[in-house]
Amino acid sequence: MKLAESWIEDAPIGTALERFHDEVDEHDEVDEAKDGCGGVEWQPYVLKKPHTSNKMLHELAREIRGVEKKRGKKLTVAQYKAIFDKWELASRRFLRPAHDYFTGFLAKLDCVTVPKGETLKAAFERAKAKLSPEKVLIHPNKEVRLLASLCRELQEMAGDQPLMLCQMSVATLFGHSSHRNISNWIRVLKTLDMLKVAEPWSRGKATRYFYVA
Repeated sequence: MKLAESWIEDAPIGTALERFHDEVDEHDEVDEAKDGCGGVEWQPYVLKKPHTSNKMLHELAREIRGVEKKRGKKLTVAQYKAIFDKWELASRRFLRPAHDYFTGFLAKLDCVTVPKGETLKAAFERAKAKLSPEKVLIHPNKEVRLLASLCRELQEMAGDQPLMLCQMSVATLFGHSSHRNISNWIRVLKTLDMLKVAEPWSRGKATRYFYVA
């Protein structure tokens, strides 16, 4: 106890905290360099049963994009490869021999619209706290204006990728039992030149849009 007390007395609080902060940062950098994965936790996405690689690679891609968003910069291609190699080795008993999973992995990284840590509900809460875009202020329905704000938040999350609007999920956020109103509101935003279709609806896949207001 004496040693601890004398250390605290001898070292200014700011210096002690800075030293501790520096040591933590150094350890983090060493750990990331040693692992080669840039701080990405890939282990939860290792396959536990067959025919799940598509889903788990998608979730792994979301995890990576979430880490990148938090860090404020993209990982390197070498780090992508390191993450994939570890995932592939741990998942190998459920993978098809000679199948090119790496191409699928990189393609999924390009398709992520909602990184891990970002959710539709969180975007909705942010949208409610902000002013609606100017273009939609002409519309008297406050829910249409809120949808425009939500699209703006989703586009910010998606970066240069199109945003996905699952009408049933959006209807639930707005407290509607049917997606019919949401469908009409989306048409309104398209008419106001606030949304442009990037990828049309297809079976099992919602329409994707660019918010352009």
